[in-house]
Amino acid sequence: GKDTADFSTQDASGSTSQAAWLQESIEAGATSLLIDEDTSATNFMIRDERMQALVAKGDEPITPLVDRIGQLRDELDISTIIVMGGSGDYLDVANTVIQMHDYQAVDVTEKAKQVIAQHPT
Repeated sequence: GKDTADFSTQDASGSTSQAAWLQESIEAGATSLLIDEDTSATNFMIRDERMQALVAKGDEPITPLVDRIGQLRDELDISTIIVMGGSGDYLDVANTVIQMHDYQAVDVTEKAKQVIAQHPT
């Protein structure tokens, strides 16, 4: 692969921009991150099963956040809050799942665990 030790560009993609933001946040000492799925690059956030089957991991230059978020939590003690409604991939790595229902925050962590068991990825 290409050496990324001194990467720079004037026209970064959405996923590259988000990866740079994440790295800069870590370097600045962030202890928590807030991410909105709606404004995030899909390939930065996830890589679904079909795309994983189509494109070999060695041929894909982007490692999605879902594959590294546990490492951020466990090794760097960085908490992440993700506002999301389109991908259940993060349920597997979530400590707590909050659902907004009629403008009220409801803890649905146990229900999420049931969903994971019923619909494994």
